[in-house]
Amino acid sequence: MNVVTSAQMREMDRLAIEQFYLPGPVLMENAGAAVVEAIQVAFGDVRGKRITIYCGGGNNGGDGYVCARLLALRGAVCKVILLVDEEKIHGDALAHFRILKSMAVVEITRYAPESSQHKLADLIIDALLGTGLKHGPNGEYAQAISDINRLREQIPVVSVDIPSGVDADTGEVLSVAIEARLTVTFGRPKPGHYLFPGAACVGRLQTSDIGFDWDQVSIGSACELIEPAAVAKIVKPRRANSNKGDYGHVGIIAGSRGMAGAPALVSRAAQRIGAGLVTLLTAASVQPIVASKLDEQMTVALSEVEGSVGLGAFETITAFASRASVLCIGPGLTTHPETVALVNRLITEIPIPIVLDADGINALALHPETAQLRANATGATLIMTPHPGEAARLLGTSIAQIESNRLESVRALSERYHAVVLLKGRYTLICGTDGVIRLNTTGNPGMATGGMGDTLTGMVGGLLAQAVAVSRHIEPTDPSSVHATTVAAVCAAVYLHGLAGDLAARQIGEVGIVAGDIIDRLPTVMNEMQRQTNREDWHIL
Repeated sequence: MNVVTSAQMREMDRLAIEQFYLPGPVLMENAGAAVVEAIQVAFGDVRGKRITIYCGGGNNGGDGYVCARLLALRGAVCKVILLVDEEKIHGDALAHFRILKSMAVVEITRYAPESSQHKLADLIIDALLGTGLKHGPNGEYAQAISDINRLREQIPVVSVDIPSGVDADTGEVLSVAIEARLTVTFGRPKPGHYLFPGAACVGRLQTSDIGFDWDQVSIGSACELIEPAAVAKIVKPRRANSNKGDYGHVGIIAGSRGMAGAPALVSRAAQRIGAGLVTLLTAASVQPIVASKLDEQMTVALSEVEGSVGLGAFETITAFASRASVLCIGPGLTTHPETVALVNRLITEIPIPIVLDADGINALALHPETAQLRANATGATLIMTPHPGEAARLLGTSIAQIESNRLESVRALSERYHAVVLLKGRYTLICGTDGVIRLNTTGNPGMATGGMGDTLTGMVGGLLAQAVAVSRHIEPTDPSSVHATTVAAVCAAVYLHGLAGDLAARQIGEVGIVAGDIIDRLPTVMNEMQRQTNREDWHIL
């Protein structure tokens, strides 16, 4: 599914109306009906419930009028509170307001800032402003939003299309915004549903097609959601006559004195996601410590300087790389000058895919020209997995600037470093060198703990190694096909990482989840995906 801007959605609405003869009032009717259906699923039978619907004067308010009428017909006790005078209601919204008023099944009243109109409600519906908002709510709108938010702990709030006050394109909160428990959007989701701080106001998001096939009028997108069906194509059942060589060999260059945990997590995750072989190459003083943590993975000791891997390890690593499918470089390495020099030389000269994380990214940020040298010298794939702080170092900017425009940030990183970039965070973004951005929806706040990034790096490496192992049997290799396979593997790793986290949260709760919990649940989520290839709710295990 595509995520579209508010302007793109308006154009799609226009095309649906003009080319497919679907009248605007019908789309509005279907939108209101979708909200009512979502309310009944989320909160149960509405019969006898007191529901207050706040309505603005535009199309969002029109959706609210439909909600009020349909809820009343199902037995709810509804009250519509208008934020505009009746004579200012226009367009399709006016048609539905007239229907509502003529039926006389709902109390309609004008908003009064000092009243307690909403305090006796069992549910509040926010149909105030919608996706077209480009400036902060003010006056009575701002007051009404504040009134609603003060009661959000006692009274659930459902937002129509997007919480009022959130910019649909950027996720910016334009002064004040509704904090909803459920948001029902129409046609396609919008970037503001997934970009913070606005994403924190959305609650649970549900998207309705409102009775139309929107692929018929697709005009592009801001980004694409990672779909479980695409992930399932990566997580395939194994052939009956498989051997470990069929599933790739992951090499991991990680760890330093005092940093033995990160390389162990990367190694275990790479194996759990299905790689045939995993070898950890680490500083000599660290190798026996990490080896004691690992049973199924091999280890190689590297020459070191002051506890960090040094330039003297280059020949050992290059010899190993000749039989590896992919290298993961960075977790726990440090930014010792010799380590930085080694990492940049490896990036430039190793002609196999490299997954760069943590101190590998920091080393590249100190010498950004290395990425261009790699592109010129090898043309091999580079995958980078920065968190916002690392992304800021790579672009020479601030974390605040990265987070204020995550879509443009991930695209800029991909362009500047000729890489497939995975920008971590809630709703992780992936951008390939084709400029297309993919957005992940799995995962939860319980995963905000140390070692999660190391685990993800191992998963990316493990899936990519399997893809590389398969592609070696296909000649000639089309560069566009290689890129598509790489992006698909990265997206699958991110999706499964979050899916395993969601399973852990359901089983043990969000608080206390550790990286090992994710690794332990990978076989469960992958096998579940294989068993449910015809289902759309793979995220519900």
